[in-house]
Amino acid sequence: MRNRYRGFTTVNMSGPKTRRVFVLLLLGTALIFSFAGAFAMIQAENSIGSSELSKWTSHISDKTLVMVMGGEIPYLKEHVQASGMEKMVSRLIFELMTSIDFRDPRTFLGRELPMFALFDSEIDVASEDVDYTSIPIESPPPAELEKEILKGLKESESADDPLVQEPAKGGVKTKRVLVYNTHFWESYLPELGKKQPGQASDLNKNVTYLSKHLVKQLEKMGVGAIFTQKQYTWQGSYVKSRKMVQAVMKQHDDIEYLIDIHRDALPRSKTTLVSGQDGKAYARFAFIVGRSSKNFEENLQFARYLHKRINELHPGLSRAVVIKERTNGNNGEYNQSLSPNSILVEVGGVGNHFEETYRSLDILAKVLAEKIHDAVPVSGEPAKP
Repeated sequence: MRNRYRGFTTVNMSGPKTRRVFVLLLLGTALIFSFAGAFAMIQAENSIGSSELSKWTSHISDKTLVMVMGGEIPYLKEHVQASGMEKMVSRLIFELMTSIDFRDPRTFLGRELPMFALFDSEIDVASEDVDYTSIPIESPPPAELEKEILKGLKESESADDPLVQEPAKGGVKTKRVLVYNTHFWESYLPELGKKQPGQASDLNKNVTYLSKHLVKQLEKMGVGAIFTQKQYTWQGSYVKSRKMVQAVMKQHDDIEYLIDIHRDALPRSKTTLVSGQDGKAYARFAFIVGRSSKNFEENLQFARYLHKRINELHPGLSRAVVIKERTNGNNGEYNQSLSPNSILVEVGGVGNHFEETYRSLDILAKVLAEKIHDAVPVSGEPAKP
């Protein structure tokens, strides 16, 4: 209701109609903000993330990026000579369309040579002698071995082949460490009496020996450990080993540490250390951390600790901590989402002996036992040697 008083118009704001208008305005404003917020969230989800943008721009050379940024930052533009501008524009277009940089052979060879793509792995920390030629390499088993595995699986299907578990008899009751081998067929040429790197695979004499040895050593040090094994083929091996690990973890609730032991495909010269302490040969370690794991940061810290502590005890025994993404055939997760204390460790290469790997595993067992004893009291008595 409007009233006039001494030349001024007064409005009664307490009327029912006015109150309804204000309520509607408030509700309308709230709805507008709600829709705007929801739209912004949807756009954020559909937009290119920083990690994706990093991958997209990783193929672009530094000079090309300087040229692009120079459009907004005059200072940078001054450092880009006009004579080379046309070449840089054409190079930018080419790099964006093909992801190829002619000054970096990896950008076009990696697609044609599968093993070459492994050089995209990131070395987090490493010993002084390690470079990208020392990056661990995975190799599939020979076709004949795959056929042998398939034959064995068919024969065991009718018997409902059980999950094989081998806890140490008379050992520590509470099991905190699970040791297994995703690529159980990986072996060592000297142990098989063979010379060709592609022949370093065997269904019986392989890295499962290493897992059993590590379990035995951990038990001696008062750490409950268990080894599990099941045969399967190369294709989808990490999916299959994941199911195996999950089955064991359901039966042993106290398992916190997962150790997946592998054998590197690199030659002996890259994977062997002759100790300055005792003059003996040791199989060198390389720790692999999957960036796609939800526990990436925790597992990375775990790997860094192992690398540092091992090299304090035996300088150079641990080659590196290597980060791998889910790309170019890499799994990038390696079952490490199952525990924040998961690690994939390469023990030696195709040219090492079991004896050399055992020496190294004794040191790994010592470092693991130190960490686990410091983290939580271990129940039970150590197994007798």
